[in-house]
Amino acid sequence: MKSEKRSRELHERALVIDGHSDMLNDVLPKRNLGRKHVIEEDWLPEMRKGGIDVRVAAVFNEEEYVPELALRRGLDLVSVLLEEIEESKSLVLCTTCDDIRRAGENGRTGFILGMEGTEPLGMDLHLLRVFHALGLRILGLTHNLRNYAADPAQLTPAETGKAGGLSSFGVRLVEEADRLGVLIDLSHISDTGFWDVIERTGRPVIASHSNARALLDHPRGLTDEQIKAVSRNGGVIGINACAVLVGRSEESTLEQLIHHLDHIVKAGGIECVGLGLDFADYLKKYFNPEAAARYPYMGPVQGLSGDAEVPKITEELLKRGYSDSDIELILGKNFLRVFEKVWG
Repeated sequence: MKSEKRSRELHERALVIDGHSDMLNDVLPKRNLGRKHVIEEDWLPEMRKGGIDVRVAAVFNEEEYVPELALRRGLDLVSVLLEEIEESKSLVLCTTCDDIRRAGENGRTGFILGMEGTEPLGMDLHLLRVFHALGLRILGLTHNLRNYAADPAQLTPAETGKAGGLSSFGVRLVEEADRLGVLIDLSHISDTGFWDVIERTGRPVIASHSNARALLDHPRGLTDEQIKAVSRNGGVIGINACAVLVGRSEESTLEQLIHHLDHIVKAGGIECVGLGLDFADYLKKYFNPEAAARYPYMGPVQGLSGDAEVPKITEELLKRGYSDSDIELILGKNFLRVFEKVWG
């Protein structure tokens, strides 16, 4: 009972940041049917049970919108988050670290706008400034498609030519992101693109929802050398709870997920790991049959069903001997440190 109480108290007082969610792709279709307060009604109760204080909400385009409708879809996703925040006193958009701190002090849940794949930008560098003005603070260069900026690390096998690194547009995009103070996210990018960014940026980077390739040989995982590079850069890797990226099976477990965390800590240190849980099983109901067939099982690991069970991570870390201060770094302080360095 003492250990359960300690775990609960630690989780409640810690700042908990989830570095990646595609939740806006659930909010938008519901609002298009006339609903309001979708986050407050459908998402916030479970997030609060799980103690999630801040979440990165990604602007992510399914293939059906690319390329012609990607910008419109991207702006629609931004708009629904802003509309939801305007409707609710419980939600706040965070564009600075002070916003994150004030959200907690005022009992509000914070949301950070990220972009997962630069499809909405096309080849127009000026659009990054526009999205930044709307609140964008994190930029993932790719999702599963080759785009104008870079090549991806494929989630599922696909017939393509050899993966490349940053294009000339991608190089300029990284430079502009650095200038604006937009944090670069390297989850989903090809290995070549990963090293291109590391060599060119002068700021910390993140891999918001990636695991250790040494424990699962998958292109979406990071090698030990990549983990060390993110660490040297001052960045953070958010562990991904999607079962097939933990053990390539629906049977993957919370224990296996924490093995990935342990490995990242061993390779890169306690200050380079966070949470990027990527709970995404709800998305499949919006896929057409062809798109659904391309994606693997999207459910979370056994023992971590969703937002409400995030405190189980704290319990597991305590069992493994992590100190309270180390757990607080993992749950949110590491991400907050990077935000402070990049956003200013």
